[in-house]
Amino acid sequence: MRSFTTDEDPMTRSTLPFLAVASALVLALSACAADAEVAAPSTPAAPRASSSPSPTPADAAPERLYVALGDSLAAGYQPGGTELRDTAYPALTANRLKAAGASLEVENLGCSGETTTSLIEGGKCTFDEGSQLEQAEAVLAERKGQVALVTIDIGGNDLLACVRGGAAIDAACVDKGVDTVEKNLPTILERLRSAAGPDVPVLVLGYYNPWVAAQTLDQPVAGVEEAAQGYADLSDAIEAAAEGAGATFVSLDEAFATNDSTPTEIGGRTIPENAARVCTLTNLCTARDIHFSDEGAATVARVLADAATTAGVGAES
Repeated sequence: MRSFTTDEDPMTRSTLPFLAVASALVLALSACAADAEVAAPSTPAAPRASSSPSPTPADAAPERLYVALGDSLAAGYQPGGTELRDTAYPALTANRLKAAGASLEVENLGCSGETTTSLIEGGKCTFDEGSQLEQAEAVLAERKGQVALVTIDIGGNDLLACVRGGAAIDAACVDKGVDTVEKNLPTILERLRSAAGPDVPVLVLGYYNPWVAAQTLDQPVAGVEEAAQGYADLSDAIEAAAEGAGATFVSLDEAFATNDSTPTEIGGRTIPENAARVCTLTNLCTARDIHFSDEGAATVARVLADAATTAGVGAES
């Protein structure tokens, strides 16, 4: 197992209206938790992969399969409830790898509202095989020998459900959510590793910590410090599960400057760098929505593509 991060150039930010972020942050998070419950489609989360690669010119390398699993982040969830899979991070990751010479067909199974429990048992989105994990296993079996990459993000919704009415965070619920991830994620990753085989890179994406913004902006919400620690514990649980399954943990801490409190000006206000990154890489400070902005999706795609390249996904793939 490798814990992967990547260096990045200083980010250029447009001036963002702050939209009374201090009063909006927890409303956004609680809304996201609620949206995650209602936004899951009743139809399959993504079309099934075809049984054979798309036709390619005789002198071009044949397409290999990239299977993406996850929650609303993988599904490309947007403010207002739509999903734009063509601009979600799995599609953008494949585009970056294609530019480097690796032609990949994307099977995006991401399901908005998915938790570690529902990913195993089903119930959020409709899949032919029952659950997202069972669907992935079926696709990996069907395309055995053609799979170049598997990625997954899961676990965030196990904690987001702990926001209570926008006014408080249930600390005991946060702890229980982390415990659930610690229980379920090793099973998920071990099954994915078994289905993919020993030679296919399995990249496990970490999460960003939205609560650094709440702490910085002095949001008067009970339990915000426990929530911030809960996301740190979630990251540790995801990394440990990846290591145990022989997968690669891909951290977002550097991209989101999680531990960087350097004063930074954004929207006419000086706040720590980590809070500014949350505003820039998510829709929180513009649309009161915690999901990735266009820049955030592109940033995550760069981090994942670099990790995939390091793991051996290249032109020969």
